[in-house]
Amino acid sequence: MAIPREPNGRPLTFYSLSLDAAIAYAHEALSEGLNVVIKDRDLRDTITYRNFQESPTLAKYWAVEISERDSEMGYRSTSAHHVIQAVEQTSPEEYGALHSEDLVAFCREHYSKIEKQSSDVGG
Repeated sequence: MAIPREPNGRPLTFYSLSLDAAIAYAHEALSEGLNVVIKDRDLRDTITYRNFQESPTLAKYWAVEISERDSEMGYRSTSAHHVIQAVEQTSPEEYGALHSEDLVAFCREHYSKIEKQSSDVGG
C-alpha cells in the first residue's frame, strides 16, 4: 500500500483508535523514506460540553503525521463532531487526513448515545 496523498503531493495524516493500524501506516511511510510523527491524541465532545477543558476525554487515539521534512503541528485534542464532519463533508485528499472506520464509528456511537439519553430524559 502506498501512502495516499493530497493533489499537491503532500502525504495524508492517518488517525485511528488502533495503535497497530497507526504503526502499520507509519511503517509504510518509513519504507517510502518519509518522516513520521506518531502522537497520542484526546477525543473530546465540544457539542455537549462548552469547550475542551470541560469535556472529559472520550478516548485516546493515534495520529500518524507524515512529511518530507521535520515538522509538528502540536495539536493533541479534537472534538468528535469534527471527525464526523471531516468524513461527511469532504474527501480525505481535500481534508488532508484519513480517519479510520473504528474512529468514525466511535464518534457516531458517542453522539447516538447522547441523543438517546436526551430523548429518554425528555420523553
